[in-house]
Amino acid sequence: MSSNALFEVGPYCFDSRQQTVTVRGKPVPLSGTQFRLAQLFFSNIGRVLSRDHIFAMVWGREFRETTRTIDSHVSRLRLALEIEPVNHFRLQPVYKSGYCLLHLYDEHDDIDESTESERARIAA
Repeated sequence: MSSNALFEVGPYCFDSRQQTVTVRGKPVPLSGTQFRLAQLFFSNIGRVLSRDHIFAMVWGREFRETTRTIDSHVSRLRLALEIEPVNHFRLQPVYKSGYCLLHLYDEHDDIDESTESERARIAA
């Protein structure tokens, strides 16, 4: 994430100084861990993040494969931030890898050629 304190994407606004998130202007209470996890995903839209990378960036240590910590936090984060197609985002698991936050577009969004090629790459 850039050095700017505020980061906005779609209905989400992140304030890294205050470690707060709003959805459509409404504050969403998140723990520090949930904030770091959300910030990581929204800073890497369209990229597959491995479980190892997520664990290292959010918890600062090696991932232990037997734990369901990441899955539990992702599930709670989806609910807290309403990460769902109606808000044009989907946080999906990637088989044997990790997770990917996708920005979904509808036919009314302005989409440039680079966005179209990115969507085609992800869909492939």
